[in-house]
Amino acid sequence: MARPFRDRTMDTAFLPSSYTVLVVDSDPQDSADLKALLERSGYQTRTYHSGEALLRELPECDRNCCLIAEVELPGMTGLELISRLRQDQRFVPALILTRLGDVPTAVRAMRGDVADYLTKPYVERDLIERLRQALLREGRRLH
Repeated sequence: MARPFRDRTMDTAFLPSSYTVLVVDSDPQDSADLKALLERSGYQTRTYHSGEALLRELPECDRNCCLIAEVELPGMTGLELISRLRQDQRFVPALILTRLGDVPTAVRAMRGDVADYLTKPYVERDLIERLRQALLREGRRLH
């Protein structure tokens, strides 16, 4: 079993099992692959096929939740979903995944209060590290 990461700035252990990652991806295989990666890394994971599905079934999230959403979703986009969550006063760290590596989409994401932006296919190690960094930044912001 992997040892927990110790965040020296907060002097606490980072335990992925303390976090729930909400994954919104319209591609069933991509969603299953991401869920498997996150669970192998110790995170609790819930998956949704659209932004609307997440909003209908949105679990109670405290500061130990994070969202990973694809930009190109049916219905509302991933960026629209994040905006909707912000309007509803749900401020969870959000990462965006996209097959489109274009600058305008990246700029819109970062202006939309997105913690990070990754292109598909992503490097698994990179995604896990960037997720951890987003959660640590959020933890420091709240303390």
